[in-house]
Amino acid sequence: MASRFWVGSTGTWDASDTTHWAATSGGAGGQSVPGVADTVTFDANSGGGIVTVNTTVTVISIACGAFTGTLDFSVNNNNVTLSGGSSAFNGSGSGVRTIKLGNGTWTFTTTATGGAIVWNMGTTTNLTFDAGSSVLNFSGDAVPSAGNGLRQFSGGGRTYATIQIAAQSKAARFSLGGDNTIGTLTVAGQNEIALAGNQTIATLSLNGTSTGLIVMQSTTDASRTISVASNAPTLDWVAFQDITGAGGASFVANNSFNLGNNSGITINAPGGGGGGAAQLVDSGALVG
Repeated sequence: MASRFWVGSTGTWDASDTTHWAATSGGAGGQSVPGVADTVTFDANSGGGIVTVNTTVTVISIACGAFTGTLDFSVNNNNVTLSGGSSAFNGSGSGVRTIKLGNGTWTFTTTATGGAIVWNMGTTTNLTFDAGSSVLNFSGDAVPSAGNGLRQFSGGGRTYATIQIAAQSKAARFSLGGDNTIGTLTVAGQNEIALAGNQTIATLSLNGTSTGLIVMQSTTDASRTISVASNAPTLDWVAFQDITGAGGASFVANNSFNLGNNSGITINAPGGGGGGAAQLVDSGALVG
């Protein structure tokens, strides 16, 4: 693994130009263009300016919280694949920076968990952020480590276009943090989604199955709110706990379970019952 730091201010990140890549912060350019086994950092020694991305990016991680320029993926809308666990994308910081994601697909492939903040926008001081029409696809089938099966999305209360969370074959959890606005949120089952903030969503699809339940719950005993204005959410084979449905849309969950302290959601149990209380005994397994 190599570390690559952007230097020399304005330039183009393409597949061959090594001018702006250094091995250390503020070091000499001329190092190889970062690849699949490398980490990428834009920081206070990068020189500000505008960095235009003109290549498909496949690296371990990108950090830009201390950058004082514009990181622009929107000109060419290239796809990005990040394999890192903790802070695969880290925009958290206080640099006067602009981040434009463009219209490409950002794929997060990590299988590690251990509480990793895979998307980190925890501190958004001085940040101008434009998600464009990008897709953030969390595709990794996570393997819990040290008893901790949690991956975290720290959204920083920003607006996102599309977020996709792939099914998990193991007992892993995915936390959505920050009071975010999301155009489309799609979750496949089996999955366990923990809300660490209230979410405003235009289109919500929770697509569980009889053998792949989705558990949607708050990270605390306090209720979290999902607001959907008009598009009725697709909710199938979901177990809800401490969740409030709001915003004007009709929340009807079929083949689903009420684990307690929910409101604003009509929960219909499998077989046409009333969605009575159930007890969660393991991720994806319920008893009445």
